[in-house]
Amino acid sequence: SERVGTYQGRWAGVSGYLEPGEDPLQRAKIEIQEELGLSSPQVSLVRSGQPLRAFDEGMDVAWIVHPFLFDADEHPIRLDWEHTESKWVSPDDFHSYETVPKLREVFERVRWDLQATSPALSKVEGSVNELAQDRLHGASYLGRKSIEVLAQVPKASTASSTAELFRDLLSFALKLWRAQPSMATTRNLTGMLLHNIATARADSTSQNQFREKVAYLAERALADAIAAAEDASRNSVALLPDEGRVLTHSYSSTVKRALELAANSKHRLTVYVTESSPGLEGKRLANELINLGIPVRLIADSAVSSVIADIDLMFVGADSVLADGSVVNKIGTSSIAKAANERGISCYVVCETAKFSTQDFLGEPVEISQALFDVTPGKYISAIVTEEGPIEPQQVEERIRKMLSQLYP
Repeated sequence: SERVGTYQGRWAGVSGYLEPGEDPLQRAKIEIQEELGLSSPQVSLVRSGQPLRAFDEGMDVAWIVHPFLFDADEHPIRLDWEHTESKWVSPDDFHSYETVPKLREVFERVRWDLQATSPALSKVEGSVNELAQDRLHGASYLGRKSIEVLAQVPKASTASSTAELFRDLLSFALKLWRAQPSMATTRNLTGMLLHNIATARADSTSQNQFREKVAYLAERALADAIAAAEDASRNSVALLPDEGRVLTHSYSSTVKRALELAANSKHRLTVYVTESSPGLEGKRLANELINLGIPVRLIADSAVSSVIADIDLMFVGADSVLADGSVVNKIGTSSIAKAANERGISCYVVCETAKFSTQDFLGEPVEISQALFDVTPGKYISAIVTEEGPIEPQQVEERIRKMLSQLYP
């Protein structure tokens, strides 16, 4: 409408401005409710796309657009004051309309694989969407969940041949990779599983045998993932002091397990836990540690500078580890690790090698939400403690080469 500040009279999707630190997905849902009158229960996320930079030369401004595709079923739309008209438009007809900059390109980021899922697989599609919207759990949990979702495909698929079933599996593996693009575990765990499934397909003499092999391979992959996380936690206990103060940021199941194992081994630790905004995952970790009988001090993110001098060690998890040894984790991790490094305090990252990003190593862009995650340089990290033991940041690239050699011998 003529009442908006920019692009009066242009066609556009639902859009809005992001405040610093705001979650793009939550803002998208708010804008849908404000602009279309559709509440969160009336829409469901189909997929998110990689952010796009749209430069407007006339305004001399660059927009960073976070694309989301939602399914709104057939609920009535009530336009707010920002709009004068709405209509369903084929993407192929975008060129016929005067639109905001890059509208077609933004749509293409989420258009991938828009063909309808067969009714038999709609439940699996729902599981993928649930995983995409999960803001509660960490990368280890979501990686294991992706294995469970992929294992649903043979049970639900009505494929009439092993080739058709493998196409269904491949399709859902790709959807899972897109569901949580910043977390390497989903891509690595399902990628290795898919590699083993492809081998099993070649060795199968019937479709039933192939389905049985997929179920077995998924079960084994899940058990291996659980064991790797447990081993990483166990290996990190030796790095904790017998008595002292440990600082952690955000929620990590591997860090929580390491602290639990340390407490069981008579380590006397006080754990300083940041609230970890946005999302306040630190509060959840603090409560769970208290329930384990571990002394906890919950602090505001802004209070780190006032307590850092009292800290003996920093322990954090990871969403992904990049090839140069830098670590993707909850926003705020990098600044805290830098502060610790400046005071000579060791910072250890506890995670499985499944979080090592093959995508980054191969030169593919890694999608990182700047509202939720940051990248901690390897120079601030003393070691990355994995199921194989401590790995120095500069050794990560070689470990990724080994991982890829297993996939592509």
